[in-house]
Amino acid sequence: MKRYDKIFNIIEKFFNIDRGESFAQEIFIILQEIINFNSGYIFYTKPKRLEYSFNPEKKIIKPFLKEDLKIKNTIFGEIIVTADKFSEQDKKIFKTCATIISGLIKDIEMSKVVRMQADALQNAYIETKQADEIKTKFLSHVSHELRTPLNSILGFSDLLENEFIGELNPKQKEYINDIKVSGLHLLDMINEVLDMAKIEAGALVLNIQEFNSENAVQEVLNTIKPLIIKKNIELISHIEDITIKADYQKFQQILLNLLSNAIKYTKNKIIIELFSDNEKVYLSIQDNGIGIAKNNQKKIFEKFEQLGNSKEYSTGLGLAITQELVKLHGGEIKLESRLKQGAKFTIIF
Repeated sequence: MKRYDKIFNIIEKFFNIDRGESFAQEIFIILQEIINFNSGYIFYTKPKRLEYSFNPEKKIIKPFLKEDLKIKNTIFGEIIVTADKFSEQDKKIFKTCATIISGLIKDIEMSKVVRMQADALQNAYIETKQADEIKTKFLSHVSHELRTPLNSILGFSDLLENEFIGELNPKQKEYINDIKVSGLHLLDMINEVLDMAKIEAGALVLNIQEFNSENAVQEVLNTIKPLIIKKNIELISHIEDITIKADYQKFQQILLNLLSNAIKYTKNKIIIELFSDNEKVYLSIQDNGIGIAKNNQKKIFEKFEQLGNSKEYSTGLGLAITQELVKLHGGEIKLESRLKQGAKFTIIF
């Protein structure tokens, strides 16, 4: 047990890591205390680029370990380490560490956003500057204080779930899964608050590129598949194979937000359509749920607004964020709905 305690203590160092310019170097130094490797790399995807490296080689030679870096079920990068050989224990530890490192990188991103907010405030009136500064400091402080213990909870629950320190009985597995799912839901809610803060501060920058529609949509559908199966929902999709010019991750976030909303309120069916008329791209999500009264159809796009009784694990920011992301792309979002007859959201790029 002392050996495992040592590994846990080393992993805990990740949560106290310096958020300065050398944080990537420190990530690999800590990782090397529990996994023996020669070189390390962190790549960002879409477009793929090398963001950080540790003792880099000109060519990545096998054997190597590779894990995706994810935020809100969206892959934003990958971490790779190379060595002469790896044990099965190394693979389990590396998988857990990749989850923790994903959260660390998100925190670094938010630090940059906070600095951008501070720079923008210098050009505003003193009254506005003071108000925004208070809000920015509050969000930055609260988000950091919440994310740090959450990353620790998720990291250690991942270790337990993988039975790194011994086998679990069915009831223990059930409880560990409950801890992990609740932690992920809470992390999603925190990320929504931070996304809205970035949008309001004008700190959200789009990475416009061309990509294939089928691949982008299928990745999101794979993410929500467990929920579709769990709720026994019939999913009908009509996706044209076209090239879209937009921010890949933000496009997926828009789709994921709308699908998550549809899953929450539908009875048993969701229809997703994507097509083009050569000038514009149309994306629609339709459900057969409770519907939305006409007098509430503008209200649901406001921050912190929620309708119906399905309020668990929600900030009421999903549709507000979706609308802002669509606007940033120069697009528009339309809603067609009647009470008890479902709702249809259409995005026009």
